[in-house]
Amino acid sequence: MQHDALADFERVNLDRLKLAADVILAEAPDIPDGLAAELTVFRDRVERALLLPVRQKPGTSTAQ
Repeated sequence: MQHDALADFERVNLDRLKLAADVILAEAPDIPDGLAAELTVFRDRVERALLLPVRQKPGTSTAQ
């Protein structure tokens, strides 16, 4: 399976965003409930995006 460098770049950044949200939720003292709820939703959306299949370049095959 071939994919472009942009897909790798996006994946790395999504991983970093998820990690940042996890750290803030776990380590920030006295985080307001509203912010915690928003960060939880954000983290869940990033996690869902990481589960999506890698985009293929037009004209490439997934078969090897």
